[in-house]
Formats: sequence, C-alpha cells, structure tokens
Amino acid sequence: MQAALVTLALLALAPKADTRMIDVGGHKLRVRVMGTTSPTVVLEAGFWSTLESWSDVMPQIAKFARVVAYDRAGLGGSELGPEPRSYKQVAEELHTMLQRGGFSPPYVLVGHSMGGAHIRAFAALYKDEVAGLVFVDPFVENAFRDEKIRKLNAEQDKNMQSAPPGVRAEWRFISADSDKDSKELRSFGKPPDMPTMLLLARRDRPPNWIKLALEQYGPWIADATDAGLVVVSDSGHYIQRDAPEQVIAAIRRVVFPSADNILLKVLREQGVDAAIARYRELRKQYPPEYLPEPLLNRLGYVELRAKHLKEAIALFKLNVEMHPKGYNTYDSLAEAYLANGDHDAAYKNYRKSLELNPDNANATQMLEKIKR
Repeated sequence: MQAALVTLALLALAPKADTRMIDVGGHKLRVRVMGTTSPTVVLEAGFWSTLESWSDVMPQIAKFARVVAYDRAGLGGSELGPEPRSYKQVAEELHTMLQRGGFSPPYVLVGHSMGGAHIRAFAALYKDEVAGLVFVDPFVENAFRDEKIRKLNAEQDKNMQSAPPGVRAEWRFISADSDKDSKELRSFGKPPDMPTMLLLARRDRPPNWIKLALEQYGPWIADATDAGLVVVSDSGHYIQRDAPEQVIAAIRRVVFPSADNILLKVLREQGVDAAIARYRELRKQYPPEYLPEPLLNRLGYVELRAKHLKEAIALFKLNVEMHPKGYNTYDSLAEAYLANGDHDAAYKNYRKSLELNPDNANATQMLEKIKR
C-alpha cells in the first residue's frame, strides 16, 4: 500500500505531456510537449522513427527545460506533406510548427540519426533562433562514399517497397541527395559556433562508423568554442534508449553552456561590473554544480595577472560572498589585497582562510610575511 502511494506521488510530480496536432500549411504534425522552462529543447527523430523514440528521456529533460518532440510529415501520427521532400522542406515545416505552437526561441536542437541532418538544415536557415545543438549518433554523409555502407543502403531499398508512404517519401530524397554526394545537405555548411555535443554509438554500427563520423563531425567539434564528444561504447544506434542518461546529460550540458566562457566574454567585452551582474543572473538559472567555487577564482586571476587589481578584488569578494566557507576564496582575496598594497585587509583575509583550514600553509607563510 505504501509503495503504491509513493508511486502515485511520483506520478503527480512528473511533468505532464500535452499532445496535439498543429497545422503547418495544408497538413498537420503530431506534437508532444512537456515542461515550461526556457529554452525549448526540440527533439528530431531519426529515419522511420516517431516521437515515441524519445519517451525515455522526455520526462527528465522536462525537469529543466521545455521539450518538444514531433512526428515529421507522413510519420507516426502526422499527416503526409507535399513532395518532393527535402532537408530544407523539413526544416521549414518544423519552424512553422514551432511558431504556430507558441514555442518561442531560443531552441536547443537534438537530432538522432537522420534527425542530425535536419537540425543542421534548421540551424543554417534560422541561426539566430538556435542556442545549441546535440547530435545523437547522427547521419554521416561521408558514410555514403564507403562501399560497404552503400551496399547496406541498396538492401534497404528493397525494404522500402512495403514501407508506409511517408517513410518512402523520406527515403527517396535521402537516396537522391546521397547519389549526388549529399549536395543539399553539404550546402548548409559548417554548423554555427554554439554549444554543441556529439554522441556516437559503438555497438552494432556499420563498418568504420566511428572513424567516418569523426571525419565528418570531428573538425566542427574541435573548432567550436563550447563543445564535447562522447563515444558510448555499450550503446547501439538508439542511444536515447540504450543509455538515456548520456543523452540527458548532453542536452543538459548544452542547455547550461559553460559559465566560464560566458563570463570571460562579458568580462573582456563589457568589464567587471557587467560580468558580476551576469554571474548573478546565471546563479538564478543554473544548477549550483555548474557554478563551482573555482569559477570566480579563475576570473579573478585573469584580472590579477593583468594587473587589474580593483577588478580582481571585486571578483574575489563576490566569490567570498557566494562561498563563505571556502578557505581558498579568502586566500585569493587576501592575495589581491596584498598586491594592491592593503596589508590590513590582506592580513584579515589570510587569518579567515587559516581559521577555515588550519593546514593552509600559504596563509601561514603570508601572515608571517605581513607581520615582518
């Protein structure tokens, strides 16, 4: 009885799903929404897949962001769309659906398999509305140059004869573009520089899959300001089912991009007051673990090394305010005061640091030095 009550309580706390049909211009798409918090995470399924492919991750994502999954035209519960299909057509229909559904940007786009190609198209067409990208074992156009994979696709052609009309329509444009060395997909170019995560599956994948994927996506990840790569060794192609925690973590990482990068940019372009104001905003939005004690310390030392002593003191003081039990925060503030010639303030803060950590040898040495 008690277990049943606990289960009911958890269900009551779980984010509720809203499923609806949205007209995108002559045909309707089935859409499922959970959560309310900005940004909007948009889930783009793979070939022949529906929004149900995201069922294991949607409730968890909804705890920190609004999440939208949908069926492309002709798939799942969505109506057939106009032909010929194309990456651009899919991206435009998705954009229309988001607008008419009242899902305002910024968007974090998550694409599984062929969905990875679609979010690349969307990011190219609507760059200013996209805040981040997550590729889940994505479509790799380079793979179609591999003879073994081309043979696998030739076998897939036979399966298409009995596939639903919407699936056959998608396969026709994938095959046609692949025969042209993915001319349309390549036309979208390199994804914009924004927070990006790439997840690759190792189990039961085509020959040379990891190598081909890294050839395609590796340079983009390497050049991005804020990006990450995870090879999920114990997962097959549907990472969101085999290792949902990996997908959730990747999305969470993009929804809450590097605070280091954000604050350093503000500090360099707008100054210390703007950086402090931005930090306070992030503190209201970010999980505490994404704003650890060393964060402000690193920024403080950027200013200290540049001989911007007042700016360094301001950042170290903020860190003391945010982490009053951290002995190192007082130690760093004391160092900045000492560099600025304020021996009394330096002595006071070294003493506080030593109270919090009697083993802080640096504080002991500096206190003796100030006395002398």
